[in-house]
Amino acid sequence: MAMITSDPTITLLNDVKPYKTSWKVEVKVLHSWTQHSSYSGGDSLQFILADKTGVKIHCTCKRLFFACVKKLQLGQWRFIENFSLTAAAGKYRPTSHKYKMSILSNSNVTNSTLKDEDNFLSLTSFTEIMNGSLDSNFLIDVIGQPIDIGDIQVVPVQGKKTKKLEFTLTDTGDHQIACCLWGRFAEHMLYAYKVAQANKNFLCLLRFAKINVYKGQVQITNAFDSSTIEINPPGFDVQDYLQVLPKNELALTTGSHELAKHKGSKRQPDKWSIYPERSILDIIMATDTENCILKGTIYAIDTDWAWFYFGCVKCHFKKVTDITKRDVVPVKHLRYCDSCHQSVTNVAPQFKLHLLIKDDTGETKVMLLDTIAEPILGVSAEVLLDGSLEEVEDPEDLPDAINELIGKTFKFGVYVSKDNVDYGADIFNIGKTWSADEIITHSDDENTDDTLTNRALSDRSSGQVSLISMESEENTCLSSTPLSKRKGECEIDDLSSTSKKQCSKIMKQEKK
Repeated sequence: MAMITSDPTITLLNDVKPYKTSWKVEVKVLHSWTQHSSYSGGDSLQFILADKTGVKIHCTCKRLFFACVKKLQLGQWRFIENFSLTAAAGKYRPTSHKYKMSILSNSNVTNSTLKDEDNFLSLTSFTEIMNGSLDSNFLIDVIGQPIDIGDIQVVPVQGKKTKKLEFTLTDTGDHQIACCLWGRFAEHMLYAYKVAQANKNFLCLLRFAKINVYKGQVQITNAFDSSTIEINPPGFDVQDYLQVLPKNELALTTGSHELAKHKGSKRQPDKWSIYPERSILDIIMATDTENCILKGTIYAIDTDWAWFYFGCVKCHFKKVTDITKRDVVPVKHLRYCDSCHQSVTNVAPQFKLHLLIKDDTGETKVMLLDTIAEPILGVSAEVLLDGSLEEVEDPEDLPDAINELIGKTFKFGVYVSKDNVDYGADIFNIGKTWSADEIITHSDDENTDDTLTNRALSDRSSGQVSLISMESEENTCLSSTPLSKRKGECEIDDLSSTSKKQCSKIMKQEKK
């Protein structure tokens, strides 16, 4: 049951889920920045928002919708209505929220009368940073007194000369952590130091900072423009600031993974027999991308996600945004297609099932798109909806055909993608399914089409779906997994050229 505020139309950030877009939240803008991109979509605006309980979420807005967020001003409280949610992932996650918010064409931002000056710090202790108990994919808040401040160096980074400043951050317990700031952050720090050299209470607050390991040493650095720096922040004194350190929300504990996996089933000839059999633990701990086969039992449906979406028929069922005006009678269902760049009415429902599966080694999540899900269900999404064009309102209200999957065991053709291996994505895409006891053999017909050409996730930030090959797609799905289990190069180079800390233990993010 979703927890709501005194206004029944407002939902707390902890309770928003991706099964619908018609949420309304009341949030404060803690930070904003522009993320530059050379891709066709252009630059985007990024926000870190918090609700009155202190829960934070990362919000992104494409250039196309900049007009929708003009009222999202730093330090101000605002209402936001109508937005989408996708699973959060990556090596630079500014919040611990499991989802990321995306602004839509029909998003609405209005003023709030709420007054609360809290900046919702989530300070991390030096001990937690140094003992390796934190997931370095998550950015942190840290405060300390800078010492051993060196001179700015100019070094080449990705072909560009970049300013770099190294120093040490210390707390009142004399714990010390190496820091390395880049670009304007380095300039800001050095200037503040020169101005405040005589001030014994010279403190530095780094928000949304990155934990790295460089040459075997734990190090704090700015995460590009996601980070902020503040010198002598209000309310802190070098003698007492450590007393306000809260219990950190990103601590990790050793133990078995609590992941979920999905299933798919389809009987058609293919060449999956050339791929190895794996267990769930194998794919969770994978250090290389691969296709593989695993046997697992569906134990639940992940109802954080809607079990279907509406796609534009003209655009091969690319996901559309609901812009229906329900205050107009009679209601005329209308949706916007980003590919067509216009409002459309010719849409069709498509399966997008998120399932939880398990075997003797663990649990995980899997996702099945329409052509994989329909054969195992034996019915189309259109039939299950019986002509309805409404979005999901109650994610727990599932058709019998979907609920009946629970308890069944299948073999799954799994895509272990780069996002799973390098970025901690904990949802695995399924390319095919078989009955639990089926023997998988080669196809006699070399030209037989299999399920490798299916709809897959194509828009990593908006969750849209298009017709592409799942064989080559690297899907962004979604968890916080310590970088210690991964190897290989990352597409986003750390500015400090840090290496990842190795760890032999299986770790999971501690749930609050």
